[in-house]
Amino acid sequence: MTNRNVGRRDFFKIIGGALGISAISYYLGFRDKPDLPPSDASPDYADGGIGLPVFRGPYLQKDVNLAAFLFRADVNVLTQLCDRSLNIAPSSPYRYVPLSSNVMLVYADMLVSSLDERDAQIGSIPETEVGFWVLTVAMQKTSNGEVPHHLAWFLPTVFVDESNSIATGREVYGFNKQAGTFSKPQDIYSPHLTADVLGFKQFGGEAIAQKERLLEVSSSASEQTQTSWSDWRSVRDFFAGEIMNSIRADMGSAIIGFVAQALVDHIPLVFLKQARSASSAEKASYQKVVEAPLQIKDFFAGARLAQSYKLSITPLDSHPLAQSLGLQSEQTNLLGAWLKLDFVLGLGTEY
Repeated sequence: MTNRNVGRRDFFKIIGGALGISAISYYLGFRDKPDLPPSDASPDYADGGIGLPVFRGPYLQKDVNLAAFLFRADVNVLTQLCDRSLNIAPSSPYRYVPLSSNVMLVYADMLVSSLDERDAQIGSIPETEVGFWVLTVAMQKTSNGEVPHHLAWFLPTVFVDESNSIATGREVYGFNKQAGTFSKPQDIYSPHLTADVLGFKQFGGEAIAQKERLLEVSSSASEQTQTSWSDWRSVRDFFAGEIMNSIRADMGSAIIGFVAQALVDHIPLVFLKQARSASSAEKASYQKVVEAPLQIKDFFAGARLAQSYKLSITPLDSHPLAQSLGLQSEQTNLLGAWLKLDFVLGLGTEY
């Protein structure tokens, strides 16, 4: 059986095997429940009574126009990225491993508001973001070795055009949010876009940061007839099939079986939340891994993009995207899709 050709019978055989693995792990105690500090052990947050610029969660992303593009990356680079960005926190019960050699670029234009009863009265803030997503499997560290526990989307880099989003994302969850400006698609059905940043082409003592083109997503042809989805389950099944076909061959049948089961569950986002020490520049005064649930609230429309799209990344010393993600400076997407939906980013768990 190859990863690119998982048949219906093999797929259900895999799921059955995964269920067996889960049951054995549960009864034999291979999977341990992580020890978490009680929430009431933390001091109250001093916010002056108003959530801005750091809204209280959970957070509603409404009227989302989203485009997603899958690109091939270097899995060794992605592994190094996870090791230095997630797997350094000694308190975390998990080690995060890239599931495939693919990276997803996500563009989203939306209205963001708080679902907290106090901040919900403030209103919504328009926000546009472009980010990169890496699907990982969280391997739990147990007394019997490591076992697969769940899947998690790692967002190593996100660019946004709204300052409150940067403050909230970095402070609450640990999003690596950075400022950017975008040329937005005229419509989400044909998602051509660019992202600019305040950056440096080359570092130097006399260098001055200026607006630089970081990336562009474009197509040389007009969008063709698209295969549309009528409900969220159809979207989920499509992406689940693509994920199953892209799992690394070196993961082994046990991991493949586990993934087949785990794709049915909600997949959280994962970040490294940290604060640089004020007294020692090389130290962190706070460092935890954070996972947060992302749940679809309403699905309105979506379709697979029939046309190919090219990603062009400008080499900048200040923003080494291609180097850090294992991407080519120019490459064509493996697949793409657009979606219209609402979703909720829930309260997180700190490890």
